[in-house]
Amino acid sequence: MSYNRIVIEQKIREFLQEDCMFIDVSSKVIPEEAHSSAKILAKSAGFVSGLEELKVLYNILNISTTFKIEDGAEVNQGDIIVELRGSTRDILLGERLGLNLITHMSAITTTARKYVKLIKDSGKKVKIACTRKTIPGIRIFEKKAAEIGQADVHRFSLDDMVLLKDTHLKYYNGDIEKLLEAAKKINSFSKKIEIEIEKVEDILKAAKNGADIIMLDNMGPDQVEDAINLLKRHNLRNEIIVEVSGGITQENFVDYLLSEPDVISSSMITQFPSEHVDFSLRFD
Repeated sequence: MSYNRIVIEQKIREFLQEDCMFIDVSSKVIPEEAHSSAKILAKSAGFVSGLEELKVLYNILNISTTFKIEDGAEVNQGDIIVELRGSTRDILLGERLGLNLITHMSAITTTARKYVKLIKDSGKKVKIACTRKTIPGIRIFEKKAAEIGQADVHRFSLDDMVLLKDTHLKYYNGDIEKLLEAAKKINSFSKKIEIEIEKVEDILKAAKNGADIIMLDNMGPDQVEDAINLLKRHNLRNEIIVEVSGGITQENFVDYLLSEPDVISSSMITQFPSEHVDFSLRFD
């Protein structure tokens, strides 16, 4: 899965500069001409992502690589991820950056796969999506890791689509109709409009006034079921994408699946990944 390689390379160069502004003083004990071979190994089980980023990193450092697996592959403890060959100093220069990236990205990918499996096992047709709750500066890596984990990436940025939240609604004194009218008038026809609601009865106002997507925010599973049933009673269920967000946890996730919303979005995937995959670099 290839994202904008120019952006990825630019960021990795910035990360290398952050980690070593001038010279790795620890590696001065290694002769400049020394060359070595090394491997990156999985120290625990999970699903791997960040391998394209490793390729970019080691290409910058002129380290030759032989990858044993691809992004999205499942690994077990002891599995070889990649074999490295080149300057010993340069392998060490990229060690922590490479391990940090694949550890963080693989945690997101593995967590996403966990929820995808829960949905599959439930037999429900629901998408799991991440949110814009990402660490500033590395959103491209976190979103990519979520997608490799088979989760929907939702919005990359505020430019992608209109998402009207309670803060926007507050300015319109809670008038959903006026807010949606303004959004449709001001924005391009090419932008979908999503609105966040917090009361079950407001779902009809949103559905009848031009919302493409309705987010049921911080509602319990029973409220979500009531809201979706309200749409069904008014023959509007198939006209609207229903997203559920806020208050989703590992413990109640399956409960939210029962009424079969179209999307469940959660910061659990990128901000608080529950699964962890560890890696280490070893010289031969």
